[in-house]
Amino acid sequence: MGMSWLHDIILRKFNDIAGTRYEEILKAYKNFFLTEEELVIPEINSILLAFDRFSCRVSEDVYETISAFENVSLQVVYVIDEGVLRMIRETLGEEAAEEFKEKEVAFAEDFLREVEKKLGELNFKFSRKIAFGDKAEYVEDLSEEYDLLVISRRYGSETTKTHRVSPVVFRIVQHVEKPVILY
Repeated sequence: MGMSWLHDIILRKFNDIAGTRYEEILKAYKNFFLTEEELVIPEINSILLAFDRFSCRVSEDVYETISAFENVSLQVVYVIDEGVLRMIRETLGEEAAEEFKEKEVAFAEDFLREVEKKLGELNFKFSRKIAFGDKAEYVEDLSEEYDLLVISRRYGSETTKTHRVSPVVFRIVQHVEKPVILY
């Protein structure tokens, strides 16, 4: 029922070419076609950009895509792994943990400076924060407040030739019920 208009268009286009064969193909592959509800472009009023140490630099294509949304509220967040910080504290002590924390925050500040510069050039109004937490849970929870999530395919860990998307991003994409731009 949901794809009736699409079905009608395709039948008109291919009726004389494939005849009933097209009906069979359509039936066999109906789970792979989008429904009319899925074809509706969601309204985007807020965007979450999530980063961490492993994130790729944001490409011009991503900036161009998000600049298509006018008057959106934009949150930039850089997440530092709280589990690693806790592990360093437990094994190497408080001093080593503080040193790690300072270095991670400095790295985050450098990373975010470049993002903020570009967002400023595009006249985005945004807020930013550096947070400590479980990288997957933090982004999953925070993304509930936003209409669109933008995240690097390397967020959470390095990728390999066989695994082009990090396991952390796989988990996030499976749990978040919002549109995601994965770059």
